[in-house]
Amino acid sequence: MNKKTIYLVVAVVVVILVVGVAGVILLGNNGTTNPTATPTAPPSATVSEATSLQFSVTETTTASGDVVNYNFVCKNLNSATEKMRVEMDLGASGAFIYIVDTEAQKSWMSMDNGTTWTESTFADDCTTYGTLLHNFVDKLVAESNTGADLSYTTDTTSIAISSVVINPTLEDSLFTAS
Repeated sequence: MNKKTIYLVVAVVVVILVVGVAGVILLGNNGTTNPTATPTAPPSATVSEATSLQFSVTETTTASGDVVNYNFVCKNLNSATEKMRVEMDLGASGAFIYIVDTEAQKSWMSMDNGTTWTESTFADDCTTYGTLLHNFVDKLVAESNTGADLSYTTDTTSIAISSVVINPTLEDSLFTAS
């Protein structure tokens, strides 16, 4: 046998092996491939769908420049069992915390960062702080509903809403005056 014939036989054997291996691979997979799945992000909750909500507000009075910083935490939002915690920092005027429990129809306040609690007037606190919380929530829903930071101005104040967390896990202790 000459060199040309040997090369031709080797080439044919290599082709047969490659085709055979490819055939076994395809038959083993039933002719399909297993592509890597592209992960899909879970749908994001919106403010209007939230059952709990947490956010901060900085409110600056336009005329005087007085600043009030709020931290709002609300559980069971828009339900008969809604509970809210409102922390207010009034600067030199002090800091206050209010807890309003609509299910129990009770509210408490603290003037010493939660060390001491006093029962407060539920109807007044629910109206004052419930309305304040829901006005900010309504503004978040109207402007973006995504929980993005938001700044706006009214006739008398400049308001910045930030650090919005939709459906956070909230400990019951946040809504307990103890």
